[in-house]
Amino acid sequence: MANNPFAAYVEVLRLPGAIAFSAAGFIARLSLGIVGIGTLLYISNTTNSYAYAGLLQALFATTSAVAALFTSRLADKFGQRAVLIPLPCIFAFSLVSFVFAVQVDTARWMQMALIIVAGASFPSFGSFVRARWVYATRKDTDSLRSAFALESIFDELVFAIGPLLAAFLAFNVGLPSPVLVAGGLALIGGFALASLTRSIPPVHEVHPEQSYSKNPLRHQGLTLLVTASLGIGILFGSFDVAIVAFTKNAGQPELAGVTLALWAVGSMFGGIIYGSRHLRMPLPRQVQFTSLAMVIITIPMPLIANVNWLMLGAFLSGFAIAPTLISTFSLAERLVPPSLLTQGLTWVNSGLALGFAAGASLGGILADRFGTPEAFGLGVAGACLTLSVSVFAQGRWKAGSRNRPLPQPGLALNSDLIPGPAPSGFVDDPT
Repeated sequence: MANNPFAAYVEVLRLPGAIAFSAAGFIARLSLGIVGIGTLLYISNTTNSYAYAGLLQALFATTSAVAALFTSRLADKFGQRAVLIPLPCIFAFSLVSFVFAVQVDTARWMQMALIIVAGASFPSFGSFVRARWVYATRKDTDSLRSAFALESIFDELVFAIGPLLAAFLAFNVGLPSPVLVAGGLALIGGFALASLTRSIPPVHEVHPEQSYSKNPLRHQGLTLLVTASLGIGILFGSFDVAIVAFTKNAGQPELAGVTLALWAVGSMFGGIIYGSRHLRMPLPRQVQFTSLAMVIITIPMPLIANVNWLMLGAFLSGFAIAPTLISTFSLAERLVPPSLLTQGLTWVNSGLALGFAAGASLGGILADRFGTPEAFGLGVAGACLTLSVSVFAQGRWKAGSRNRPLPQPGLALNSDLIPGPAPSGFVDDPT
């Protein structure tokens, strides 16, 4: 049993209520895996403009990133039900209105406004589920680590299944159908989470003595880590657009979902392998090495000439994605005190989303004006940005992680919220 890498995951799923709230969270998050690529497929095939499609995708990512900073505070202050009931309703309604606006060809500013509303009302489902894991495993650090790694794997599954489902719906049911399905999944998953009241953690209380600063960005190295996450987001956004444009130009647009799914599957396997290892390498160094691997693996992508090689390249390049995310969020957890953990990790998650927005919008312009190699090149440049920051920031990250005390058993139950991709189950040596 000890040699089975999945044994720890099975163990945490046996905790009371774990399967229910984890499954509800997966359904809710699946909407995120569909809405982005669904919008991209819908708009690019309706308007023949990757620039406009990328812009809408960027608007959604940007507004959801900024809004998450506020909705996470609301959930901490008033409880999850106060957020999980109204926000999915607004999200679903705004997507239905967006589809109607596109179908009747309203002004583009109105379409953009509706996408902004959708992004602003999208709940941070990942952080809510991870908060419940903290509550469920409050007395067992090893179980909590396994739960975080499990959620990271589920995140990758979302982005493996989501593009496939979006492409199938778009080309077999109707171009707007993925966007509508995304709204429905958010409603179902959000209401299911809200109904599971026994697993909802207590309202988070912040005591002044728990933190020397109420602004997480003032803590040593966190701003640089947000900048590093910006580069990862640029890679995500530009590759999304480039893959859709490449398959359409090749006369096989239905393979866009398959290719994006292969990319996510590769990342999922990389995450499983990396997350099952108890590495002793310092976290700042892990971020540097995983970033270097991400650069090396993605460099060939602008040179790919056909869809078969594209699918292979996407699968292989995915292997470095989840390890980079896991090491990045693990380091973020180490850089901020427990009382600011929700906000600190949300800043890193928002850096990813803002980078995604920039990558999607600029990648769309490059794909329209020059071609897909340039759009892929933008993604490689984003990976290089992450690597450069990780080299420059080593000293600050090491000092910041030393200053951050390890969690103690007496901390409040809700003081370890982890939004976004989760830290893995390793124990690093900060020296």
